[in-house]
Amino acid sequence: MILPAPDQRVDESSFADLAMSLKLKVEELSRVMAAEGPLPLARIAAADEAASMAERLRGLGVNCLVISHDDLHLELSPTKIRALECSDDSLTAVTAVGRNRISFRWDEVILLVGGRLVSNRTEVEERNRRGRSQTVDSRQFSADDSVLDIYSRAGSENWRITAGAFDFSCLGPVKMVTTFQNFTALIEFLCERSALAQFDDSYTRIRPLLEPVWPLAEQINKGAIRRTGSGRFDSATITTTDNEDQFTRFSRLRYCLRLVELKDRK
Repeated sequence: MILPAPDQRVDESSFADLAMSLKLKVEELSRVMAAEGPLPLARIAAADEAASMAERLRGLGVNCLVISHDDLHLELSPTKIRALECSDDSLTAVTAVGRNRISFRWDEVILLVGGRLVSNRTEVEERNRRGRSQTVDSRQFSADDSVLDIYSRAGSENWRITAGAFDFSCLGPVKMVTTFQNFTALIEFLCERSALAQFDDSYTRIRPLLEPVWPLAEQINKGAIRRTGSGRFDSATITTTDNEDQFTRFSRLRYCLRLVELKDRK
């Protein structure tokens, strides 16, 4: 993965050639280069090819960094958190599965990444008549929830809070009526208590810029659903898309960059 820094300028004569090399449209490359903050620019399978492309970008005046797939630790699923318990020196999470308790010291918390998880489901029902398919019904469903990833120095596996499945009792007397208010208050509370915690909420804003590199996950299922009066079956095509994998990749990427930032401070 190659990450351009913001406010970089590439000579116009080299721009189209660079976009082609990165398998991006010129307008896609333009938007990424103009974005505030680092973004993934390409996925390159071979390490030597990634290093070569990084050298080429640096030669054009682009400050970039290669992040390997292994650095994202995608084999580790986020630990879903049901509740938090706070003391003066530590933050304890109660897991959604098993109700286990795991803890970080406040000074170990270094990054909070916020965003939204969005899923869409489309069902198209068809009937086959005389060799031709005819749409007889269609339905669309969507879900949208706020999400927060919490990272510590201790390891790459993060805690994940989704607003609709979280108990906000840890807020105590400042707990409010709506989930949105409580989620905002939770982020403010964590930022106040964690001296080293950096809060990144850029995901929702820059999500379209991630799609050329990390497209949304899509699954298509087809099958018979019921028998019609003529003895034939109606069939349905169910298409689901969601951005959870994309958000996880972005979140882990921000964690990698946060580690680099803290290392450079030493």
